[in-house]
Amino acid sequence: MASELGIRFVETVARHGDLRHQLSAHGLVAFIADGAVLPRRSGASDLPMADAIPFRSPESLRVSLPLAEGGTVTGMGIPEGVSLIVGGGYHGKTTLLRAIERGVYPHIPGDGREAVVCRADAVKIRAEDGRRVSHVDISPFIGNLPLGRATADFSSDDASGSTSQAANIMEALEVGAKVLLLDEDTSATNFMVRDARMQALVAKGQEPILPFLDRVRELYERLGVSTVLVIGGSGDYFEVADNIIKMMEYVPENVTAEAKRIAAARPTGRDVESEQPMVQGRSRRPIPQSVDASRGRREIKIEARGRDQILFGRESVDLRAVEQLVDPSQTRAVGYAMHLAAHRFSADTADLDAMMDRLETSFDQEGLDVLAPFGRVGEHPGNFARPRRFEVAAGLNRLRSITMEPIS
Repeated sequence: MASELGIRFVETVARHGDLRHQLSAHGLVAFIADGAVLPRRSGASDLPMADAIPFRSPESLRVSLPLAEGGTVTGMGIPEGVSLIVGGGYHGKTTLLRAIERGVYPHIPGDGREAVVCRADAVKIRAEDGRRVSHVDISPFIGNLPLGRATADFSSDDASGSTSQAANIMEALEVGAKVLLLDEDTSATNFMVRDARMQALVAKGQEPILPFLDRVRELYERLGVSTVLVIGGSGDYFEVADNIIKMMEYVPENVTAEAKRIAAARPTGRDVESEQPMVQGRSRRPIPQSVDASRGRREIKIEARGRDQILFGRESVDLRAVEQLVDPSQTRAVGYAMHLAAHRFSADTADLDAMMDRLETSFDQEGLDVLAPFGRVGEHPGNFARPRRFEVAAGLNRLRSITMEPIS
């Protein structure tokens, strides 16, 4: 029995990798197989819901992907560009997005989402009130703040919803994200849109926030960064979207043509607020001395407290908003990888992105044994799962002691 389960597990992982490898070649950011079970049993359980409606792709978005083992898998492909997931409350919008964001990893047999795959460079973005930000260029989204605070080199010990969401996007782009996943429910409202009435009441010169609505097409057309966005309260996004998927009782429908007709018949009257082109933002490098996991002169202490928290020396790193971490073994590895990257690779790398490149190369060549504390092979605490570059960078960015040095 154990052998059969092991074989199924290996086959499931191999199939996931096979499907994900084909996404870019087919111009897709994600794929959801027909028959997949997306709803979970409860908010506290990751098991599939009993008697859930199996996923069924709309004909206009249906694609078939061949398998190396033979045969094909048919399902819904979400193309590159700007895609909206719309629909009424409790009809499965967020459930679909969560399946997509978890599709960066293989699932275990019986999960129901084994053939739901997403590009490896997809990052979930949300607002994060109160997080620390160190020297991030958020100027593509936030102009000069009151009292003359510049945003091309923004730091804060207590970022707002809008400034934190802007920082989360720019930090993800800095280390190579090419797909952004957003949910209206976990976003800052004033960051996402300003409608025509608010524009009339609060003049552009009085509002430092450039809404995501006015950048999302530029992200794709200038930087090649696609977006999948769950939205239920603003039809202003219809004009800028390439694909609009409506969820109805967990069944998707391609309503792009209908939404475009509605947008043409009911113009919003709002002004596009962007003037300067969307740019990548400046690179940064962490100062190694500011990444300190010691609790005294010599003792180094790194420990995961569940999925959402790392004890890093004297500090606690809050990762609740880093939603693509899925297991404490990953979180533990993130903590050790933060220390490794800052102290082993900082001297010979140009910036944080290059540092993450070196880290991934080390994982590929040496495995997770490279996370052995301070170079002592075989002396790590074990129970590691490989983290992505995005979650390691997110951990560094949320370390309250860290000092990032901007690179011109």
